[in-house]
Amino acid sequence: MNKPRVLALGLALEEKEKAEESLEELKGLVEAAGAEVVVEMIQQRNEIDGRTYFGKGKVQEIIAVADETDIDFAVVDDELSGSHLHNLAEILPFPIMDRTSLILDIFAQRSRSRLSKDQVEIAQLRYNRTHLVGVGKFLSQQGGGIGTRGPGETKLEMDRRKIDDRISELSRRIKEQKDVLKTQRKRRIASDIPRVALVGYTNAGKSSLMNWFIEHYEAEGSQVKVEDMLFASLETFVRKIKLEEGMEFFLIDTVGFVRKLPHLLIDAFHSTLEEVSYADLLLHVLDGSKEDAKEQEEATTRVLAEVGGGDLPRIDLLNKMDLGLANSEMHGLPISIKTGENMDKMIDLLKKELFGHWVMESFLFPYRDGASLSSFLEETHVLEQEHLEEGTRVLARVSPRQRKEYGEFLYEAH
Repeated sequence: MNKPRVLALGLALEEKEKAEESLEELKGLVEAAGAEVVVEMIQQRNEIDGRTYFGKGKVQEIIAVADETDIDFAVVDDELSGSHLHNLAEILPFPIMDRTSLILDIFAQRSRSRLSKDQVEIAQLRYNRTHLVGVGKFLSQQGGGIGTRGPGETKLEMDRRKIDDRISELSRRIKEQKDVLKTQRKRRIASDIPRVALVGYTNAGKSSLMNWFIEHYEAEGSQVKVEDMLFASLETFVRKIKLEEGMEFFLIDTVGFVRKLPHLLIDAFHSTLEEVSYADLLLHVLDGSKEDAKEQEEATTRVLAEVGGGDLPRIDLLNKMDLGLANSEMHGLPISIKTGENMDKMIDLLKKELFGHWVMESFLFPYRDGASLSSFLEETHVLEQEHLEEGTRVLARVSPRQRKEYGEFLYEAH
C-alpha cells in the first residue's frame, strides 16, 4: 500500500533557517503518521496573512506545485485558526491540516492505555471545538486515514454542545484514572526510594537508556519498546533499578517532547507529565548528533517549566556521540547508549546526585522496640545485622530523612 504523498508548508517570520529546521521535524512527524513528504515549500513574510495564512500569490503557487507533483494532502507547520483552515479548504483542491492536528493524529495512533486514549480524545475534541468552522470540508475531503483517527469523523463533526457533553464525560473518567495514578505515586514517594525521570526530545534515546539500565542492572520489569520514530510511545513506564546493595531508584520514562508541542496535549497529558515534578533527579537525554540540539534542549526546558520540573536537579546527556557531536557549544556529558561509551561516568554522576548525601550508620534497637526495628528493616537496605545483649545492631545506608527519623537508635561502638 502506497503512503499518502504530502506537501509540507512552512512560514518564515524570522530567520529562514529556523523555519527549515522546524519543517525538517515536521517531515519526521508526517512519517510517524504513516505518510511521506514529497514536496517542501517555505514562504518568507513579515506577518501572517489574515485570511489565508500564506500570501495570495503563494497560495496560487502551492496549487500549481501540488498539481504537478500529485499530492494527497498538505500539512502546515503551525497551528492554524479555524478561519484559516476554512478559507484554505475553500481555495485548495486538496485536504489541508495543521501541525497540531497532525500531532493529535499521531497520539491517537499510539495510544494504548485507557487513560492515554481518553486524554488524546479530549485534546482532539477541544481542538475541534475551536476549529469547527474549518473542519467540515477538510473531513469530507479526507474520507478517513490521517487526521480522522481517534474520536472518529462523527464525533469530530459534533456541534459544540455535544462536544462539551463528551468532554465532561471524558474529564470524569480521566479524573478517576488519575486518582489511581496518584495512589501509585504516593506509594513510591513514601518508600523513600529516589525517583529519576527520563526527559528529553522524542527519539533522542530515552527508551534506549531505560533498556540499558534494565539490561545492565538488576531491575523489576521488562524492557520497553524502542522504535526509530517520533512519539513511538505515549505511556509512562516505571522500573525499579538496583545499582548495588543499598542503591536503588525508580526510573520513570515519560512522553518525549517536540517543538511547538500543542498546549492541548500538555494540558491533556498533564497527569502523565507531572510525574517529572515528583522526581529527585532528571536525566535529560539529547541527541548530540543533531545540529539543532540546542533548540531541542530549549523545547524540553519550556515544557519542564510548565509541568513543575524546571528547577529540579538535572544531568544533561548528549547521546549518540558515536555518530559525532554536531554542536561544540552544548553542555552535558557525551555518551553513547549504543556503544556504552561514558556510561560509567553517567552512573558516577547519578550515584553522586542520588546517594551522595546518604550515609552509612549503625543503629541499635532494644528488644522491646521490635516494631521500630521491623519498620526500619522494611524501608532500608541492611548491610549487617547482629544480636547483642542490649538489642539488635544494624548497619545500613540511610537517607537524611531516615537518619533523622531513627536518630534515637543511632549506635556508636565503644
